[in-house]
Amino acid sequence: MLYSLLLAGGKSSRMGEDKAGLVLEGKTLLDRSLALLEKTGAGRILLSGDIPGYDCLPDLIPECGPPGGLHAALHFINREFDLDDSLLLIMPVDMPLLSVSTLSQLVTAIGEADSCHYRDEIFPCVFRVTQKLKTHLDALYAESTERGGARSMKSLLSHFNGIILKKENEPEDNFLNVNQPEDWVVIQSKINQ
Repeated sequence: MLYSLLLAGGKSSRMGEDKAGLVLEGKTLLDRSLALLEKTGAGRILLSGDIPGYDCLPDLIPECGPPGGLHAALHFINREFDLDDSLLLIMPVDMPLLSVSTLSQLVTAIGEADSCHYRDEIFPCVFRVTQKLKTHLDALYAESTERGGARSMKSLLSHFNGIILKKENEPEDNFLNVNQPEDWVVIQSKINQ
């Protein structure tokens, strides 16, 4: 089964307002991202964060960033459905130019590997849902809840080294994200071209 995890729990401090609520082509980035994930064929979409009006998956350990969202998702899947070697497609809410094709390439390319992502990119990515991954994250958070180091997505992708896709066949704009107002201006200009 393909699960997806939409990361929308960040503080958006550099942006100055909640990125999930930014509107592009008449839809919030949150609703745009959820619609995109639905098109990938995900059997279940999990929303990491605390957004009023949406069914969200809270972090088990607050303030741990994207790995904390992954950790909570693995516990949810384990509790509700058992870890069954499914796939978990992960994307942040602040990459509004991602396409179904870009996401689907990851799901197809992972094969039997533990993870898959694009070269020089952390997101989007796919992890194989396994007890090994859950146990690794549990151990990291039992040791410390400090962000960074081994508790970063970059470190997790390195530890569970898998398939790294070249980006040549994907438009570079697909990987743009919104961190600050200047980024939002660039994204809007790309849409209006």
